[in-house]
Amino acid sequence: MIRFAIVLIIFTGASFADTLTLDTQPLETSGTGPFTIDFQLDQGDGAVVNSVLLSNFTFVGGGSIDEAPSSTMGGVSVSTGPFSVMLTNSSFLNDIQFAFTPGNSLSFDVTATSNAEPTTPDAFTFAIFDGSTNEIPTTNPNDSFLEIDSPANNSGADTILSGSSGYSVDIAAPTFQPAGTSPVPEPSTLPLIGIAGAILARLSLKRQKHS
Repeated sequence: MIRFAIVLIIFTGASFADTLTLDTQPLETSGTGPFTIDFQLDQGDGAVVNSVLLSNFTFVGGGSIDEAPSSTMGGVSVSTGPFSVMLTNSSFLNDIQFAFTPGNSLSFDVTATSNAEPTTPDAFTFAIFDGSTNEIPTTNPNDSFLEIDSPANNSGADTILSGSSGYSVDIAAPTFQPAGTSPVPEPSTLPLIGIAGAILARLSLKRQKHS
């Protein structure tokens, strides 16, 4: 029973990291730039705190991002060395945009908390604007390539991947794979992990004494 309780303590409130990869080569020669990346976190009920961390940006084939945002709104922040972006659901609309030069592909890690709202989920989206200042249309009604809806109303989190739709070039839906890391505890759970580790160590010593 002790071991079972420790497992519950460690994983309560955990967040998980996944890697998104988008083939941006069609944009490179589309002639529809310049392009802007848009990250947005919409607040649901506002009863819980959720955040999304974007990190480990990788550009293959000459792509790049301007690390100075061109637009910010609400609970957003940027870190450098290495570059990362944090969005929190502190406002109804939390949004940040960056100038973007496409290469062959773009990838980045998405680490999102999954605290459940009572009714309406928080929603994170990743979209791209072209030189017309309009979002590139996708098969998602909100024109995002990635949408993550946090748990709400007793349902689990929902991830939606979409490709372009009716655009001048075809852009395939991105892949979204586990980043190969263990669950990342939220800061509030770290002291509990330390306590759990101490309990396990004491149990191990007791077993050694009795053997």
